[in-house]
Amino acid sequence: MRTVRHFTKPAICLLALAGTIAPASAFSLTGSYKGVVACESTTAGKSSSWGWNIELLIVQDGDDLRVDYKYVDTAELGNEYTLYNGKATTNSDGSVVSAYFKSCDATFPADELVQMFPTSTASTPFNFAADSIWASDQVPNLPGLTVQSCRWSLTRTSTEAPSVRNCPQQ
Repeated sequence: MRTVRHFTKPAICLLALAGTIAPASAFSLTGSYKGVVACESTTAGKSSSWGWNIELLIVQDGDDLRVDYKYVDTAELGNEYTLYNGKATTNSDGSVVSAYFKSCDATFPADELVQMFPTSTASTPFNFAADSIWASDQVPNLPGLTVQSCRWSLTRTSTEAPSVRNCPQQ
């Protein structure tokens, strides 16, 4: 027995229209980035400021982010890293992206939350700014609690998917 479906005129119009609407393009943060970070820092009540060049590697899978932040601390430990997990989202037409990522592994124990400001996906090359709050009472060679507020500025140098390690299970 054959099933016959009957559509009302409005339903037929909606079906025809649905075939002509292109889905919003998906924007991905995946890639390699270079830039700078500048921080205001307080350790055991003594303030300082500093900044350095950084490399950031991002892999986006759906809304999920894995991030690897690599830098060289010339005053202390040399090559260091921080791994993050986070989420990204775009507005309804895909023209603006924003994200956050939270530290989940690093050279030494620390907590950090990074907010990527809403950014146009049309910028070429793509670039973004972010703010972060970072804290640790286990900084090598620095006794006491260190708290930092940082500003980030990064430009994408490649859209190739980099290798970013998964964070350890917590």
